[in-house]
Amino acid sequence: MSTRMNAAVQISGLRTPTRSEDASPQQPRRLEVVSKQATKVTAISTRLEWKIDQFEKLMKLFKNGHNLISKQFGCPQAPTVTWELHVYPNGKREEDVGNVSFFLRQVGLQRGEDPIMTEFQIYALDANSLRVSVCRDTKDFTNQQGRGKFQVSRDKMMAALKTDGALLLICEVEYFPPGSKISVEQAVEAEPLDDFDEKNEVSIRDSLKDMLDSELFADCTIKVGNKTLKAHRCILGQHSEVFRSMFAQESMLEAQKGIIDIQDSRFEPVRAMVDYIYTGSTDLVEGYAEDVLAIADKYAILPLKEQCERYLSTTINCKNVASTAVFADTYSASILKQACTKYMSLHHRDVLRSAEWKQMKRERSELANDLLESVLVGDGATNSGDFSFSGSDESASTGSGNVLANDSRPPLRKRVRRAAIR
Repeated sequence: MSTRMNAAVQISGLRTPTRSEDASPQQPRRLEVVSKQATKVTAISTRLEWKIDQFEKLMKLFKNGHNLISKQFGCPQAPTVTWELHVYPNGKREEDVGNVSFFLRQVGLQRGEDPIMTEFQIYALDANSLRVSVCRDTKDFTNQQGRGKFQVSRDKMMAALKTDGALLLICEVEYFPPGSKISVEQAVEAEPLDDFDEKNEVSIRDSLKDMLDSELFADCTIKVGNKTLKAHRCILGQHSEVFRSMFAQESMLEAQKGIIDIQDSRFEPVRAMVDYIYTGSTDLVEGYAEDVLAIADKYAILPLKEQCERYLSTTINCKNVASTAVFADTYSASILKQACTKYMSLHHRDVLRSAEWKQMKRERSELANDLLESVLVGDGATNSGDFSFSGSDESASTGSGNVLANDSRPPLRKRVRRAAIR
């Protein structure tokens, strides 16, 4: 009897599930479906090259408010969008006398059509085919609207002239054509970048760095003061349209002798720029960020310029925001200028009381007013002036000066000036 009971207990124990098993039933397997999609967009771009003879005389003899207008230009893929470049050799407004004003005008859209968000830049190529920046911004354009910069100093434009006194202006415009359909499609799965590819990429960068350091097959010399740096034309030209233009023109000394003489910078910023060209590294930028930005702007290495802008944006404080804004305006550094505006909007009382701000008001009143206006209207883009045309106020040939400003701007500018004088 005892044996049977023990057996029964054992058998019962084997067949009875534990309490933990009752509390944790097996979870069903989950089915996960991932829908991978892709959106492809294509922007279009157009470029104007405009040579204006005897520009030095035009700056002296042209009446304030009178302008030159380029012929219309555009892109065949967007025939309804056309552009004009307007140049005021003696300034657009009375307060701009002694400066040069530049504006890009959109003339193709019909009234009532949606504005086009556009990235544009205006610059000149000097006697050495080096870029002299005038304006760079991203703005939306409506019908007959112009955007650009009211005050560019005569000294800056004098330095941008060719040896024969002509001004070679370049205007580059990029935008999405009206009515663009941006569709969502099934994504084509790309193979992931494996360890081998990553190692290969690092190896290529290391090889380029070795070429730079060892001067292997170097065919040009960058001279800065009494220091020199050997480099390779093909690599410099690949990353900079300015270098590419230098080496492509047989009449230029850089192409003939392979010597690039840089007289307006120190060696360290130039070395940082060349390191970035070869390796993509910005390790050397931090100590010379402003100088590196200036040299990157000069040689049109825009990714490096943007890196410098973003770094300098993190260093803004109450004492340097005014000087940083002047620097950003000088080099059309829109990201840095927006950062100054943002800082001012958060710390406007401290900034407006600072000695640095008061000095900038005296020396750069137009810039001070533009910054205050941007703070008041909440617009981070402080680099540009905007105006609209009535459509029938100007002919397309010579500048009559009958440009109508937006009705909303004059009262706003008056309010800003009162604020700046306090």
